[in-house]
Amino acid sequence: MPIEMPKGLPMSVDTWGSSSNRKRHHFLTHAHKDHTFGISSPHLSSPIYCTKITQNLLLHQFPRIDRSLFVGIEVGESLAVDDPDGGFAVTAFDANHCPGAVMFLFEGTFGSILHTGDCRLSPECLQNLPEKYLGKKGREPKCSLDFVFLDCTFGKSSVKLPSKYSATRQVISCIWKHPNASKVYLACDLLGQEDILVEVSKTFGSKIYIDKNIECYNNLKLLAPDILSEDPSSRFHLFDGFPRLYERASEKLAEAKANLQPQPLFVRPSAQWYACEETSDDDLQLRKRLNEAVQDSFGVWHVCYSTHSSREELEWALQLLQPKRVVSTTPTCRAMELSYVKNHCLKSQIASDDRLWKLLQIDVELESSSEAASTNSSEKVATDETAASPRMENLQLLSSLNQCSQRIYLQIIWSHS
Repeated sequence: MPIEMPKGLPMSVDTWGSSSNRKRHHFLTHAHKDHTFGISSPHLSSPIYCTKITQNLLLHQFPRIDRSLFVGIEVGESLAVDDPDGGFAVTAFDANHCPGAVMFLFEGTFGSILHTGDCRLSPECLQNLPEKYLGKKGREPKCSLDFVFLDCTFGKSSVKLPSKYSATRQVISCIWKHPNASKVYLACDLLGQEDILVEVSKTFGSKIYIDKNIECYNNLKLLAPDILSEDPSSRFHLFDGFPRLYERASEKLAEAKANLQPQPLFVRPSAQWYACEETSDDDLQLRKRLNEAVQDSFGVWHVCYSTHSSREELEWALQLLQPKRVVSTTPTCRAMELSYVKNHCLKSQIASDDRLWKLLQIDVELESSSEAASTNSSEKVATDETAASPRMENLQLLSSLNQCSQRIYLQIIWSHS
């Protein structure tokens, strides 16, 4: 689940809990369920900024959401947002993740913040950012982003993910290599895999059958209606396999064998099998082959298709942007494992006038005065309790912060103590 934005900011991004509902502005990067959980709350009354595609997908899922709450913002578009604490600008950039997905760049008195949502960072994505935030030819950018809230899904994985285009070509190649497969089952039921289905339909001149009861049917009907077929005799089927993908594939393979029919082909384009899932020792060796589809012990063919950035891509992007601080939106604290963060974000001391304190709603002057008063009183009561260490002071501050600030505080501040 995405983390909440710091308490001192007027906006939330992809979070819809009780603390986020108190924010004056809500931003939605894309329509995946883990980023929309709680969005249908009847208590939501502040504007929701997102792309038109995301809005349409969302209204398919939650038709009771008040349409008047939506404020449209498209890729490359900037909006000026009025706020009692000072207006700010927001610009949307392509996140290369799924239809309608964007990154948001916020610029205001709080500084400059890039929130990537879920993303597959590429040169095309980042080169569209304002030039002042991009380093060139080994030189630092003219302006450093104060914060990057970064999708670190594969931040621990060493897998060098193929591009989405390359992975799509591997799917096509795998199908060409199995001309006798009378049925081709494509495990492409996630928002963000539509391009694969469109390319398969275009290449083989065939529409793809999808059961109307499958959850992604409405999304595909909205995004790629021309490739859908209601005829189950079609060679190509969208396969809604999870959570029983391997079990169902094994059943269909056994059924074909018993009936002396050609083996059906099962193709799963996903990086999860390569980067996250536990597999047998034999499959572990297969996962090292990233330039072609490979068949696992269950008979399923895998292609390493990812809508999230690889660790290598994350490191490259951070070197280009050179932000002051990086916070992992998901999973929590994953950014601290990136080399850039270790080498550039966790060493310098934090000045008393740093914008970070305002974001966390910590009055540094007040804390300093309290510390001075505590030091003076220690002459009268010489105990260990009055001479609070920096770590004890951190714990006292943590107790006054809400959950989202605690996470960010732990990620960014703790190593400075």
